[in-house]
Amino acid sequence: MLGRCTHALLLLILIVVLGCASTQIVDTWRDPNFSGPSLKSIMVISVTKRASIRRTLEDEFVLELEAKGIRGAPSYRLIPEDGEVPKERLAQAVTESGVEGVLITRLVKVERRTQIYPGAYVGPPYLGFYGYYSSAWVGYYEPPQIYTYDVVTAETNLFDAATDRLIWSTTTQTYPSNVKKDIRDFARLIVKALAESHII
Repeated sequence: MLGRCTHALLLLILIVVLGCASTQIVDTWRDPNFSGPSLKSIMVISVTKRASIRRTLEDEFVLELEAKGIRGAPSYRLIPEDGEVPKERLAQAVTESGVEGVLITRLVKVERRTQIYPGAYVGPPYLGFYGYYSSAWVGYYEPPQIYTYDVVTAETNLFDAATDRLIWSTTTQTYPSNVKKDIRDFARLIVKALAESHII
């Protein structure tokens, strides 16, 4: 019973260490010369070789943007082919979409981290020779607990579509658990940050 409680406590500590949210913002930059007006339409581009991830992420961004009253345009509808496309092809898609901004998200790195919690020995209380002898049979040793988890670092940049100027950038770290939920939380966090920065 004690072992189960200790294990649960260590798991709770790990969750607190990693944070409640699956994605956290590490740092953010905003162009100090950007004075508005706020963008009302944005094309979303997810740079990844995995077509399903690209489309799902772009769709989630569009949903979050539209919830803020911003018109979102997923790039895959104008650029259905996967992989890198020529600059002219991308510029044409941006022009056709008629957006004011272009949001590009890319994976930077994936790290495997390890968290180690040392073991503990819960000994019997000291109650004299006879008491100690009787209670010594119930001493308990909890072995060390080792947890491994991944940390995904991503970079998201927002450009002014008309001038090709970077106006906002952020770096995030995600502790993946469920792909669909992680993508939804990621898009929601980025759009919230954009709103708080008065970019949208």
